[in-house]
Amino acid sequence: MARYSHLREEARRAWRELRGSELSAGRTAVAVAIGLFIGSQPIFGCHTPLVLVLCLWFRLDAAIAWVAANISNPLFAPALLTAEVQVGAYLRTGAWLRLDETMSWTQALSEFPEYMFLGAPVVGLALAALGGVLVFALVALKRRRAPGLQSRRVEPYRLPDDAPPWVHAVERVASRYSPPDGATPAQRTRFHYVRFKLLGDPVARLIADIAGDRPGALGEVLDIGTGAGQLPILLLELGRAARVRGFDWDRAKIDDALRASGATAGAPPRSPEPTGSSGEPRPLPVAAPLPAEFWCADAREAELGQADTVLLIDLLHYFHLDEQDGILRRAAAAVRPGGRLLVREADTERGLRSSITLLEERIFTALRFNRGERVRFRPAREIAALLEQLGFTCETRPAWGKTPFSNVLIVGARAQR
Repeated sequence: MARYSHLREEARRAWRELRGSELSAGRTAVAVAIGLFIGSQPIFGCHTPLVLVLCLWFRLDAAIAWVAANISNPLFAPALLTAEVQVGAYLRTGAWLRLDETMSWTQALSEFPEYMFLGAPVVGLALAALGGVLVFALVALKRRRAPGLQSRRVEPYRLPDDAPPWVHAVERVASRYSPPDGATPAQRTRFHYVRFKLLGDPVARLIADIAGDRPGALGEVLDIGTGAGQLPILLLELGRAARVRGFDWDRAKIDDALRASGATAGAPPRSPEPTGSSGEPRPLPVAAPLPAEFWCADAREAELGQADTVLLIDLLHYFHLDEQDGILRRAAAAVRPGGRLLVREADTERGLRSSITLLEERIFTALRFNRGERVRFRPAREIAALLEQLGFTCETRPAWGKTPFSNVLIVGARAQR
C-alpha cells in the first residue's frame, strides 16, 4: 500500500473538483456549449483559464469543457477563423467578403481583426447551441436505451485515513467553513483558502506546538485580529486550547468565524466537551459547537479580559507606530501570570525577504482582501524590546518556513507571580 503523499492527494482533490458535480445530460450539454463558445473566441492563451473559472464556479465538468474548447486546434482553426471573419464582414458591411479579390496588406490588417472580433461571438453562440443540443440529445438517447444508466454523481473528495493527524485537523477546520454538499462557490473558495492558509503558513504549526502537545497546553486563547477565526478553531480541534476568544474589525470575516465555530456573537462560549478517563478531550463532531466566542471590534479599543495565550498575528503593521505600542501594551496586560504573548510580524531587517513581504501586504491591502488602514512594518527587535520593558522574556524565531517572506514569531513569556 502506497504511503500518504500530500502532492498526490492534492492532485486527486483538484481532479475531483474539475469534474464538477452531477454529470446529467443537461449539465454535460452546458459544459460542451461553454467550451465551444470560449474556444471559438480569438483570445488565444485565455481559453483554458476561462474554462476552468466558469466550470469551477458552476460545478460543471471542466475536462469535457476543455476538450470542447480545443475546437481552435490547427485542424479546425482555418475554417473557424474564416467563418468568423465572413460573419463579421457581413454584420459590418452587409455583404460577404470576396476572397478572390485583391486586397492590400494594410486593408487586410485593419479590417480582418475587426471582422473577426465582431463575428467570433456570433459563430461561438451558434456552435455552442448546436453542440449543446447535439450532446444533450445523444446523452439523453443513450440513457433512454440503457434505463439502468443514471446520471453520474461525482462524490466529494475524502481525505485518506492514513493522512497525518495535522492534515486531518486542518481538513476538519476547513470543513466548518463549507458544507460537504451543496456548497456555494464562495463557500468552496473559503474552504480551500482555510486549508491552504493553515497548511501553508508555518506560524500555525509553530503556535500549536509552542507549549507542547498535551491537551489544553495553551489554556484560554485570545486572538486579536482573528480574521475568520481559523487559527483558534484549529487550536481547539487539536485539543491545544481549552477555550478561545477572538475579534476582528472585518464583519464579514467574523460572520464566517461565528458560523464555523457554531458560536453566537456576544454570547458566552459553551462549556468544553467532557474529557475521557485519560484526561484527553473527546473529539468533537464537525458540526458541534465549539467553546469559542467571536465578535467584531477594533484592536485599539476592544475589551480584552484575561487569557493564558494572547495572539497578535499579522496585525500591528496596519497601525501607526504609537498605536502599535498601545495595542502591544493592552495585549501584554491581558496575559495571565505564566502565560505568553505571541506576535507574528514581518521583520524589516531581513533584506530581500522584507521587501517581498512589504510588497505582498500592500497588494492585498489595496485589493481590500486584508482590511487595514495602512502598512507600516518595524524591526522585530523594537517589538521585543517593548515587551521586555513590560516584564516579558522574549525570544524571536523565524516563521517564514519555505516562503520568501520575512515573518518572525516573537514569543513573550510572562513569569509566574
